[in-house]
Amino acid sequence: MDIQKLSQAVCEIKRDMEDAVQTAECLGKSYGNGQKAKEALIRSQRLIMKIHEVVKSSLVSTLQTKGITHTIHPPLGESSPELKITGFIKAKNQDVVVLFDGKTPEIISEGPLEGNTDYVGKNVSETSIVIGVRSQMSSVAKNFDTLMERAFAETLNLRLRLPSLVMGEVYLLPIVEYDNVAMEDNRVVFKDTFVPVERFIKTFLGITGRNNNNLESSFYKYDRSCLVLADFRSDTPRVFTSLQELKEKGVVSEHFDANFYELSPQGFCQDIVDEYIHRHHPQ
Repeated sequence: MDIQKLSQAVCEIKRDMEDAVQTAECLGKSYGNGQKAKEALIRSQRLIMKIHEVVKSSLVSTLQTKGITHTIHPPLGESSPELKITGFIKAKNQDVVVLFDGKTPEIISEGPLEGNTDYVGKNVSETSIVIGVRSQMSSVAKNFDTLMERAFAETLNLRLRLPSLVMGEVYLLPIVEYDNVAMEDNRVVFKDTFVPVERFIKTFLGITGRNNNNLESSFYKYDRSCLVLADFRSDTPRVFTSLQELKEKGVVSEHFDANFYELSPQGFCQDIVDEYIHRHHPQ
């Protein structure tokens, strides 16, 4: 992924969120306090869309370098329309989808959605790239189990119908949370402790990296996950790209041993495209 663009997007997220907190305003509307304004800003999707755009532009650049013809949804510079991909249990709009063939709508002939229309088509969907883009800026530890269960369910729903689908996950996480109580007084304050970064790294490593020689055993795994760990406490937020950087900052212990390269923003889009090439052999 383009680290310069990613760092700029994280800077803009910090600026927009802290402006909302300190002014108690969001998109021209006033709220009771900074916390409510921040919640409105997050619900608007304007913050996370900055990461969406970095993911899309980085994917497009990588595919163009490889000379691979494609279409990306939503288009570059746009937040809509998202493309709906049909899985085993439900059809759902996806954050980022790259198609390599034209849509071929069809009626589903079996399973829970029998009789419904798949407007993209099973074969086209299965040879696409689907990327989820998410974030959790507060109540990180409290919501950990729910967040991970959701990530797990996303892969299963799609892969049970589209077993060869290439899937990626990009997750923005602050290493230190904003203090929601201070936001109620329109103040920007950070908590005193790191979020459970080691736990996130271990869990994401457990649900990423499919074995191309045995796809059936790893339906639940993303082909590549990306954990965007950011320190919002400085004027210019820092995005971490290696385990050593995290150790130097004290975010993880010196003895923590994990292959963070498999989760680093660096190389994410290249790895996803390489998986697509390996699995579907485009001409």
